Amino acid sequence: MLLKALILILLLILAPYQTGLMINGMLESKQRSMGVSYISGFLVLLAVFQLVAVPIVFLDAWGFDKIIKLFTAISAILAGGGTVYAMHSWRRGNNIWHYSFSLKDKSRAERIQWIMVLILIGFQLLMALTHASFDGDDAYYVVQSVMADETDTLYRILPYTGYSTSLDYRHSMAVFPLWIAYLARMTGIHATIISHTILPLILIPLTYWIYLEVGKQLFKDKKEQLPAFMILVCALQIFGNTSIYTGSTFLLMRTWQGKSMLANVVIPAIFMVLLWIVDREEEKRNKAKGLWILLFIINIVAAMMSTASVFLDVVLLGVMAVVLAVREKSPVILLKVALTCVPCGVYGLMYMVL
Repeated sequence: MLLKALILILLLILAPYQTGLMINGMLESKQRSMGVSYISGFLVLLAVFQLVAVPIVFLDAWGFDKIIKLFTAISAILAGGGTVYAMHSWRRGNNIWHYSFSLKDKSRAERIQWIMVLILIGFQLLMALTHASFDGDDAYYVVQSVMADETDTLYRILPYTGYSTSLDYRHSMAVFPLWIAYLARMTGIHATIISHTILPLILIPLTYWIYLEVGKQLFKDKKEQLPAFMILVCALQIFGNTSIYTGSTFLLMRTWQGKSMLANVVIPAIFMVLLWIVDREEEKRNKAKGLWILLFIINIVAAMMSTASVFLDVVLLGVMAVVLAVREKSPVILLKVALTCVPCGVYGLMYMVL
């Protein structure tokens, strides 16, 4: 049991954080933090899994073992590379292990509010852990994870009946269930337990950390209001189960599904990066390259989560590109945003052709 816990910590915490150090180094110092390193590293590894898994799904019906070997090797290289890069940067006086949050300079009211934020998030984690809910979509998505782990087959067995079938093109490019199967195989924990018990403990805090980074930009001139913003976000999530289709319902009751990841991780991450792009300092525009790279990576992750994401993300970014181009008086931004949308465009064409 201890070994399984250590492997989970390695795969879900240490590897993403170390990988994200490279992205952290491409950002302005005011944008760097431990949270940003973890968020960006988590997204990078998901994007790598998408790029590794989809070709193998198409070419090898029993290729799950190949996905495991290839993705594990690349993840180790990226995490190791991030560590080496961070150490090299530190020796040169550029500390990318930047910790940007401290309660020492906060007022008593702010400290109380931050404690309330932690309590509210902790409450959601406790409820997600002790009141794991069953969803009808589990009959397809979680079963796909279980079958990949147990049989090495990739979308060639119909979950509802267990019969063999041809490749399901509609779902085969949204490989988030295979990532869950990867965690199950590496740890020896059943894919259902990974989905319903483990992932909420990782993905819910990840979502709130993204909202925290968004809040830092929205309240950069009134930082004392940031904890109140986070309390409001927590309240909206806790009481957001007004229907089965809200983002709050997906976050707390269907955390492990790709649609939940799209609504609660991918789209907020897009807003986070776009706010950084708007806020970048004039004399540090070269640092914006890291932001465009991160936005490109997010679009690969979007394609991993859901069929709908390949056009939802493009529409969102298209609207924001027009706004940014007008604000900056620079048509070049339209081209930059279009380039970041290439992954969704490619997967969208594949959906149409196949």
